Amino acid sequence: MRHKIVLMAGGTETLEYFSCQLEKGFEELGYKTFLFDQTMEEESAEALYKFADSFDTILVTFNFDGIHYETSLFDVNGISIWNKRKIPCVNIVVDHPFYYPELFEIIPNIYYEISIDRYHAKYLKKYYPDIKRAMFLPLGGTPLYTGGSFKDIASRPYDIIFTGNYTPPEEFDQYIMRNGEEYADFYNGIIDDLISHPDQPCDMVIERHIYREIPDATKDQMRGTLPNMIFIDTYIRFYFRGLVIKTLIDNGLKVYCVGNGWERLCCRHPENLTYSPYTSSEECLKAISQSKISLNVMPWFKDGAHDRIFNSMLNGAICLTDHSKYLDEILTPNNNVVFYDLKQLEMLPFIVKNLLSDNRHMEILQHNAFKYASENHTWKHRAKTLHNELLKFL
Repeated sequence: MRHKIVLMAGGTETLEYFSCQLEKGFEELGYKTFLFDQTMEEESAEALYKFADSFDTILVTFNFDGIHYETSLFDVNGISIWNKRKIPCVNIVVDHPFYYPELFEIIPNIYYEISIDRYHAKYLKKYYPDIKRAMFLPLGGTPLYTGGSFKDIASRPYDIIFTGNYTPPEEFDQYIMRNGEEYADFYNGIIDDLISHPDQPCDMVIERHIYREIPDATKDQMRGTLPNMIFIDTYIRFYFRGLVIKTLIDNGLKVYCVGNGWERLCCRHPENLTYSPYTSSEECLKAISQSKISLNVMPWFKDGAHDRIFNSMLNGAICLTDHSKYLDEILTPNNNVVFYDLKQLEMLPFIVKNLLSDNRHMEILQHNAFKYASENHTWKHRAKTLHNELLKFL
């Protein structure tokens, strides 16, 4: 069994935070760890070459960090340290695979991809069958306080919080209109389908519309075409994010958003919306720990989870989320989570008002959710799952 783990830092702040949480879990399991700082690439590379041994080291990374573009990790012949020293690379991809078509062409020799949504894994199996699909592993959560010693529901200053950025959907018109009116009609047909049937994975809907227009499209053609339409995935994500927030604030509910862009949300009652720019993962957790309800709008993971869900549970906020197949399997409605339906958003204000009027019920939800998430869904649990189901066999 290999005893050393390399993780990446200095890239996307959220992914660095995930890596640091995994590092703690790996160290508790007895691994020696090395955090490669991408902001100090040359110095980190020099230290990495001393740390990483052949047959004793594994890279665990997110979104291809460390296995693309980092020139210090390649020799003059273009051979990476991972290939030269036969180091397995375990890549946890936190977005849909169709965001990264060019990176699948340059993966290391010993490469395993982990999907955070089971539909993502199916896409990978269909279009990249040669890639080793290691496992499905949902994102984990992080408790700020040990033992559930967080602020009780009644004394929390925020009724509802949402942590995440916002971009007005009309900003994507430049992509919708880029090839003329006929293509725009085609793209808008896909978007309308997703809005009317929000339980569908984005790639499957796009595929269906393409086959309707081009019945004899090959798998290779489809694989090359789908990444050109990732703006639809982003559009629909922000469309529903904005719609959910508007539904709440325009019905008299106060919402606090932590993220960039919320000053651009068009609504009838902006006085009910307060916001602050995104600063860090830790600041988001602190804000959640001050909130009664933590709202989640799934970023189109239709068979997975988002870390907002488990972060909410672990920091004493009631998780209010839309559905996914995976969430419906693992969570118990009105016991450790409260669900709403994107197809019935007119019911959302009533759900929230009923919650806020019953502190006792929220306290029970708070207790049950913390117990469940702390026993199953922290990043330390994810490190243990990685060890038990993959790393100890490499």
